[in-house]
This record gives sequence, C-alpha cells and structure tokens, in this order.
Amino acid sequence: MPTVLVNSKSYIITESSILYDALESQNLIIPHGCLAGACGACRVEISSGAENLSVPGAVELDTLSHLKNEDKIIRLACRAKVLGDITITY
Repeated sequence: MPTVLVNSKSYIITESSILYDALESQNLIIPHGCLAGACGACRVEISSGAENLSVPGAVELDTLSHLKNEDKIIRLACRAKVLGDITITY
C-alpha cells in the first residue's frame, strides 16, 4: 500500500485512492473548495513521486493551466489518485 509523506508524517493509504479522500479519512484536512477539480484550492506540491500519481484528467488539466506553478509539480488533491509512494506539501 502506498505511503504519503506530509510534513514528516506518513499516511498509509489504499492504492488508487483519491489523495484528498485518503488523507481526510485519517483526519488530515487539506484546504479545499469545490472538491470537483474546478477551483484549485486543494492544490498540493509534489516533492517526490509524481510518477506515482494518476495521469491528470481534462478537468484537472484545465484548472492547473490557470494556476501559477512556478516550475513546481502541482496536482489537485481532490482529483489525483495515488498509485505509489509520494511526498507532498500544501
């Protein structure tokens, strides 16, 4: 099962879980808005393991195209499925 590292704390989650849902079920609430991928409020920076996330869909790609990413790997926690170990900040 994948591990998500957030601020030096590890969370074990079920493979293919939506990142936001998996962390919320363990009492870690990432700031959010719509939870549908349209607002971008749940964006997280992927520090490592970006290849262990699902490929962004059309809704997520559209929202990400409007966000300033400053050469960082950004994903939406409400849309990204975790396939392996990752490290994030938000």
